[in-house]
Amino acid sequence: MKTQLIGDIVIDRIVEAEGAFADFGFILPGATQDLVDANADWLAPRFIAPDGKLIMAFHALVLRTPRRTILVDCCVGNDKDRPLRPTWHRQQTPFLDTMRAAGVAPEEIDIVMCTHLHADHVGWNTQLVDGRWVPTFPNARYVFARREYEFWEAEARRAKAEGMQEPPNHGSFDDSVLPVMEAGRAVLVEADHELDHGVWLEPAFGHTPGNVNVNVRGGGRHALLCGDTMHTPLQLCDPGLSSAFCEDPAMSARSRTAMIERLADTESILLAGHFPTPVAGRIVRHREAFRLDTGD
Repeated sequence: MKTQLIGDIVIDRIVEAEGAFADFGFILPGATQDLVDANADWLAPRFIAPDGKLIMAFHALVLRTPRRTILVDCCVGNDKDRPLRPTWHRQQTPFLDTMRAAGVAPEEIDIVMCTHLHADHVGWNTQLVDGRWVPTFPNARYVFARREYEFWEAEARRAKAEGMQEPPNHGSFDDSVLPVMEAGRAVLVEADHELDHGVWLEPAFGHTPGNVNVNVRGGGRHALLCGDTMHTPLQLCDPGLSSAFCEDPAMSARSRTAMIERLADTESILLAGHFPTPVAGRIVRHREAFRLDTGD
């Protein structure tokens, strides 16, 4: 992704992994081959591979404002026990080195903002040090939407009380969220919280109960960091398609549709949590729905 300049706010991307991830029907159970074929002229091969697998990325976005350095979403992380997702299980990636190469040291992060608390958005919240999970960004304040945190805290409690063999979210609440809270580094906020001047949250409930988007505005420009409100550009062809991982598919569809319709044919830049290179683009109306215009 090219560096995005939103007024005096600089947005860069830190990639953990990228490639053909899974069949489109696995990610979007309601999607059809006819829908893919009808939009292959702009979806393939950038967003969908010849074998039908979606090209996806796992990345974080770094926002550098004149006052703060903000990290949005934290990917899968290293050393995490994720046996049900073999590609995530105890993985070893150079994520922190990649971040340093982009000119940002972990110690320089002032705010970590997780759009939601799924395992692939919280992993680098913590790292394994001497057998303990400790906050990766020692000087950061970790910001969680209160509604989101309270839902997953209750789910984790219920799983323990019922002796569930597989904890919710692959156990990520215990190894990537709770240690931050116990270290006193976390703060719970409402879904419209302002992170910094020109950077604020908006509710986008449905994918998870407290899912939020991050708005960035400055110098007459606007960007929306939408996390998993939309997983793949294929959803622009039918905004009603929710992912297999949405807690409330109907609400997710409403949030996504409202977002798309609001941004369509404007100059706003969309930055989604799993869009592959080049990531950034404008939503434009196309045929009976929409497409992503990446400007190339």
